[in-house]
Amino acid sequence: MGLFSFTQEIAMDLGTANSIIIHNNKIVVDEPSVVAIQNKTDKVIAVGTTAHQMEGKEPPGIRTVRPLRDGVIADFDAAEQMIRGLVKMVSTKRRWFSPSLRMVV
Repeated sequence: MGLFSFTQEIAMDLGTANSIIIHNNKIVVDEPSVVAIQNKTDKVIAVGTTAHQMEGKEPPGIRTVRPLRDGVIADFDAAEQMIRGLVKMVSTKRRWFSPSLRMVV
């Protein structure tokens, strides 16, 4: 990638237990494949390690979901929200605009 590249290339491995994101040949995100969702609004509360810590101890109104079972996506909406949350973890730099992504899953 060049100095003024407007695309970011990442690779993602969705696993039943953990999901991994690779950027520039380095593992930048290695998190459990769990999402915590608010029941009424279906808003994502937590993704990855924080959602995994909530698993089994959810407060009323929040549920934890493992969107992948036996290597297959079982809950598409939860999987989409999990992918969005994990991709947000990749870049911590403040930017004026978000780059377009080229991603291999």
